Amino acid sequence: MIKPLLAEMMGKHKVKNFTQLEKATGISRRTLAKIYNGEGGGIDYDTLNALCSYFQCSVGDLLEFVPDEKG
Repeated sequence: MIKPLLAEMMGKHKVKNFTQLEKATGISRRTLAKIYNGEGGGIDYDTLNALCSYFQCSVGDLLEFVPDEKG
């Protein structure tokens, strides 16, 4: 599964809320909340590009692959 790391990036860069990030990136609060909570079916490349540009990071800093546990 893919684990979002937006909460960690926001904390690291002292971004206090989605409104602040929305103003800086143009990404809606609804979309940011979906990414933050790992909801939805995918993330648009333009959205990833805006977040990577804002945080000056790579996609791997925003998303992490975590293998599913098979028991």
